[in-house]
Amino acid sequence: MTSKYIESLVSDPIANYPAATVASFDPTRGDLPRRELDPERLVAYLENLAHAGAAAVLLAASTGQGHLRTVDELAQWFAAAGKAKVGEMVKMALLRPEDGEEANARLLDVIVEQEIPVVFLRPGANLPAGASNAEVVDNMAPLLKQTAAAGRAIGVYSISDVSGVPLTAAATEQLLDLPGGERIVAAKITEADYDASTLQYLNSPRLTKLKIVQGWDPHLARALQDGPKHDIEGRQRVGVTSGPMSLAVYQYKFLLQAAAEQRWNEVAQSQAAVTALFAAMQDDPQKFADLQRAKVIMGLGQPLVSEVTDEQINRVFTALESLPRAEDRRRLAWSLDLMEDGPYHERLAALADAT
Repeated sequence: MTSKYIESLVSDPIANYPAATVASFDPTRGDLPRRELDPERLVAYLENLAHAGAAAVLLAASTGQGHLRTVDELAQWFAAAGKAKVGEMVKMALLRPEDGEEANARLLDVIVEQEIPVVFLRPGANLPAGASNAEVVDNMAPLLKQTAAAGRAIGVYSISDVSGVPLTAAATEQLLDLPGGERIVAAKITEADYDASTLQYLNSPRLTKLKIVQGWDPHLARALQDGPKHDIEGRQRVGVTSGPMSLAVYQYKFLLQAAAEQRWNEVAQSQAAVTALFAAMQDDPQKFADLQRAKVIMGLGQPLVSEVTDEQINRVFTALESLPRAEDRRRLAWSLDLMEDGPYHERLAALADAT
């Protein structure tokens, strides 16, 4: 099943790539200075996401602080995720060039063993500030080749907040020409400037085969409207891989259905509710929100190397409770109460039940 699905992605990404992927949280336990993964809680969380209707999940992305984890910790995360019974939900994993070929070969062995079909690659955090496209491509080339040799479908990922430099559309065009480039199926774009990032990918004549995956959530409504305009058959060219979806799965299901029905006013209002929560966890408007604050609300543990404060939690609840539409409050409270046993279960349940 895995190999057949992988080849369907490689042959026609736009038709077969999941419309929406959750950038997964990493349930944690233990104490500072460094907490550890809670494997049992991870399995329960992934199974709950699948039950809620999530089509796919990305492991080791920024939401779950995967960029901070050691190679040993990533191996544990991927292996633990393999134990989750998630039905048709597709598991994906993120790898990092800075870990080196030996470490990534080990991680790819785990990924293959756990039958994870899609692997994302981003520019290495070891690149110099202001690295050129050529330097970015050289940095990613060995891992691209390794991942293709492991028989995986490949996604590429631009996230300047982590890598320090973006993965531009021009650099991705160059990656297509390298060994393994033929297995690239998607480009995930988590950048604050839509015109300088997502739109460049959509406009590139060489990238027309790829699914373009919007990762900076406030741009999602615009990206979904642009998607069909940039496919020769008028198909939806844009998908989403969302950190906020990890805490707002039911809201995103509703939003994406509204988009499929071209109810763009509803999409905008639904997205505005998510954006209000996003902003409540965002200390700098040009930096991605610290979604670990929502992770704590959900009962999935504290961040890997820091502590969420009561004041930060209260900011999120104030934003949630201040939303003007009851249906948004209800779907978001229901999503935040996905585990139904977190420290704020009663407060969230009351919000979900309110009319």
